[in-house]
Amino acid sequence: MTTPPVDARVVTGSRQVPVPESGDPAPVEGLHVLFTRDEVLEGIERIADDMAQRFRDEPVVNIIPVMTGALQFSAMLSFALERRAPGKWLIAPIFAAAYAADGDLVAPVIEFPARFEKRVEPGAPAVIVDDLLDSGTTMAALATQLRERHLAPVHICVLIERVRQRVADIRADFCAFHLDREDWLVGFGMDTGRRFRGFDAVYMREPEA
Repeated sequence: MTTPPVDARVVTGSRQVPVPESGDPAPVEGLHVLFTRDEVLEGIERIADDMAQRFRDEPVVNIIPVMTGALQFSAMLSFALERRAPGKWLIAPIFAAAYAADGDLVAPVIEFPARFEKRVEPGAPAVIVDDLLDSGTTMAALATQLRERHLAPVHICVLIERVRQRVADIRADFCAFHLDREDWLVGFGMDTGRRFRGFDAVYMREPEA
């Protein structure tokens, strides 16, 4: 099921906010604020509320951050989850990539650490945590591999989900924002040329001339 288009607007929970034309001052020329730090943190708190409610009857939930993009998001989310249900969440990162360069989609490469199986609870739900759900190629491949490792059901949690048709029939179970734009995003884990992941807000990059 694909989220319906929303008229080039950002959807934040039940609230609709026009995408800013220029936004607040950005730290680098050519970037424009899309979501401020406060908006991102508020979105993460909403996700944590949803997850705590969804998994309230589960004794253990496996959290699978996708490195490197999910580093900041998964860290802030894990803090919020532990405040709501201490000791429930097992964190076991993996490494995955599907872009050779900005916008250059390639076959996904997924790497599991050597001791991954010892860091998860077989048979318990798994939540893949990533910064952005875009084409869905990596998410679909990773979800399949997690099920093969006896982690089920598999859920998807992202900071931002693009509103678009995907080859893979996949959507986020938990997300802070839906975005009906194709701008390249940076900050809060997202990068351009391996830079700017550490910004504590989300920015749109101006298209190249």
